[in-house]
Amino acid sequence: MNSTLTYKFSTQKGEFLEPPQSSKPITASSYELHPGFIAMAQDQSFSGLENEDPHNHLREFEQLCSCLAIDGMTQETLKWKLFPFSLLGRAKQWYAHSVRGVNGNWDEL
Repeated sequence: MNSTLTYKFSTQKGEFLEPPQSSKPITASSYELHPGFIAMAQDQSFSGLENEDPHNHLREFEQLCSCLAIDGMTQETLKWKLFPFSLLGRAKQWYAHSVRGVNGNWDEL
């Protein structure tokens, strides 16, 4: 097997990195995204298919986040941390290409 071709199967550098910093800082000395939070975001996934409504996905995602809390983290920051887990396929690609242009402002996304 030719190992020099392996790079062709990898993700572009920087494409799926950590979400941008929220415009609201995290004041906790440490935090953990509970796996249950991530699973709930994934259960309401959005892939960007024609039969899916992105506005509905955002409403449901924001409703989910309003029921969750992490000490020292604002709701906006929690949304930034969880949102990538709610996306699949084309929607995840859109997010990766669009997220840096909003400078951590959730409302602009």
